[in-house]
Amino acid sequence: MAIDPERPGLGVDLLSDARGWVLKLRSGDAKQRDLDAFVRWRDQSTAHRGALAEANAQWEVARLAARNLASRQVRVVHAADSIHVDRPFGRRAFIGGAAMASVGAAAYLLARPPLELWPSFAELTADYRTGVGERRQVTLSDDISVEMNTRTSVVVPRTGMQAIELISGEIAVTTGSGPSTPSRSVSIIAGNGRTSGSRAAFDVRYDGGKAFAACFEGEILVECGGARATLKARQQIAYADAGLSDIVSTDGRAIAAWREGLLVFENQPLSQVISEINRYRRGRIILMNEDVGRLPLDATFRLDRIDEIVPEISHLFDLKIRALPGGVVLLG
Repeated sequence: MAIDPERPGLGVDLLSDARGWVLKLRSGDAKQRDLDAFVRWRDQSTAHRGALAEANAQWEVARLAARNLASRQVRVVHAADSIHVDRPFGRRAFIGGAAMASVGAAAYLLARPPLELWPSFAELTADYRTGVGERRQVTLSDDISVEMNTRTSVVVPRTGMQAIELISGEIAVTTGSGPSTPSRSVSIIAGNGRTSGSRAAFDVRYDGGKAFAACFEGEILVECGGARATLKARQQIAYADAGLSDIVSTDGRAIAAWREGLLVFENQPLSQVISEINRYRRGRIILMNEDVGRLPLDATFRLDRIDEIVPEISHLFDLKIRALPGGVVLLG
C-alpha cells in the first residue's frame, strides 16, 4: 500500500477510502445499509479511524476555504435537518487529495453546525444515534440498559461496557438490575469527564461543552480534571473545562420527565425554556427580546404536541410569531 507523503502514517488507498465515506455520509443520501457498511469499515483498525479523522478534517478546511473564496456565490438552502451549499470544488478534487489539511483543522473536527440545524459528522458516525424528537432504548447487556433522549449520539466499545462515550445529547442509564455480574460498573465519558455507577440509575447530559449528571438510585462517581465527587440519590452536578460544580439536591422530576414524554419547567427563564424546546423540534426557535427571555415560566408540555408549544408561549408572553423556511421561528 502506498504511503501518503503528507501523512506518513496513512496509506493513500486508506485515506482515499476515508474521503469517499466522508462524502457519502455528508451527501444526505446515505441509507441504513451504508451506515452499517461504514461502521464495519471504520472498526477494522485504529488506522481506519485515523484516516477517517484526517479525511473529515481535510473536508472542513476545504469547505471553509471555498466558502471564503466564493462568498458571493454561496447559496444556502435550509430544509428540515439538512443544508446544501454550492461549492467551487468537487468530488474528484477531494478524493484525489487536492484539499490538504493543516494542523489547525482538528479544531473544526467536532464543531457543531450553525444553529444545530443538521447533525455534526461526529454524531453521524456514532454507533447509536437518535434524531429530532426521537427516543430509543438500547440494552447493552443483561444488566446494563441505556435510554437515549432526542439528538443523542453514543459510541459503545466492541468489548465490554466499561467506557461508553456520549458524543452529544442525553442518556438515562440503569445498571446492576440483572441477575448476572451483580457489581459490574459502567462509565459514561462525556467531554473531559467521566460518570461511573454500579447498581445505579442515573442521567448524563452533554451539550455545548457542558455536562450534567444526576443520580436517581444508588450511587455514582463523577470525575473531571482530577476532581472527584460521589453523588447519592436525588443529587446532581455539572462540569466543564473549569471543573466540577457543587453538588445540589434535586427531586429528579424535571430531569427525568423526557422519559415520560414530557417537558417540565419550574420557574425557569423563558430563554432557557426555548433553548430546551429547540432540542425536540426541527428547525430553531429564536427569541428576539432579551428582556422577555428573563421572565420565568412554570409549565409542563407534552412532547407529542411539540408544535403547540410556540403558539402557547406566544399567547402567554404576548409575542408575535414569524415563521421562516426550515422550521426557523422568530418570536418577538
